[in-house]
Amino acid sequence: MQLTPTPRAATLTDLTAAAPACTRRQVLRHAAALLAWPAAGHSALTTVDDHLFGSPVRLLLPPAVSRGVREQVLAGLTQRHRRWNAWKPGDVSALNGALREGRVARTTPAVAALLRGAARLERLSLGHFNAGIGALVGAWGFHADRLVHGAAPAASQLQPLLQARPSLVELELRGLDVRGHNPQLQLDFGAYAKGVALDWALDTLQQQGVTSALIDLGGNLAAMGQPGERPWQVGIRDPWGDGVLTGLLTQGREAVVTSGSYERWRVAGGERVTHILDPLTGRPAPGLVSLTVVHADAGLADAAATALLVAGPARWRALAAHMRCDTVLAVHADGRLEPTAAMAARLVPMR
Repeated sequence: MQLTPTPRAATLTDLTAAAPACTRRQVLRHAAALLAWPAAGHSALTTVDDHLFGSPVRLLLPPAVSRGVREQVLAGLTQRHRRWNAWKPGDVSALNGALREGRVARTTPAVAALLRGAARLERLSLGHFNAGIGALVGAWGFHADRLVHGAAPAASQLQPLLQARPSLVELELRGLDVRGHNPQLQLDFGAYAKGVALDWALDTLQQQGVTSALIDLGGNLAAMGQPGERPWQVGIRDPWGDGVLTGLLTQGREAVVTSGSYERWRVAGGERVTHILDPLTGRPAPGLVSLTVVHADAGLADAAATALLVAGPARWRALAAHMRCDTVLAVHADGRLEPTAAMAARLVPMR
């Protein structure tokens, strides 16, 4: 089969705002009027800590969950961290080598599923999420574990990447055999892999009979059930400090994913630039400081958080509607919080 996302739309029609932009204080006051903060009830949980996908990892599970199940989930996340990193030896880096050379490569079922899912989300996001811009990521120096300041990539370096317009539409996937027709197409699942890993982890726990869990994968959260009689309570990080802007009560099984221009950045050519790149312009995405998406599909939430941040202040609402993401919070550079109506109804002040 061929992975065939449609081309990115030339424009996005802005939709009527479901909820107006407002100040941080107004959002918290509105949320407090709607919901009461639940009792804590987290003290009896088992906590498992590690460091994967370049970030701290934390699992909060009922104490009845066996050590074997905990180790199974952690081992699965570790395996995905090692094999899906585009910049270290593994399944994705091996596939990138074949794509550069224009030869057929046989991949794994898990990576084949990543390709299919990423192609679907490229189409759904109108190209604002694109897992084929790994070469662009490398050109800006955001592939490294430790970012260093320095020069911005020259226009002569970026122009060939933009003209090549890498897209997963160019990949042929027949079973597990993958062929590319664009040597500039390099895979980087950095805005998708964590979400897919979270979905896998919750699936695995459910298959083992676990009904309540919270997983924090470097700030990408996924929850199911609730600890005791109250929902899970999670915080949305304050991009200007170490605290949180507001809290959120989870409902059933869902992910809470934030994409922030403050998370990974470097000074390039004297300008502070974010690691989140616009696939169309080839440059770091300006405008929004952070974008939080709540969705039952963690993979979709991961990709959507990046896509909506790339879409920017004027267009994120239209794209959110197109992607069927109704629970979203945008944080603007001037400090305004802009929640959708569905998100505003879910927020609560942190205590």
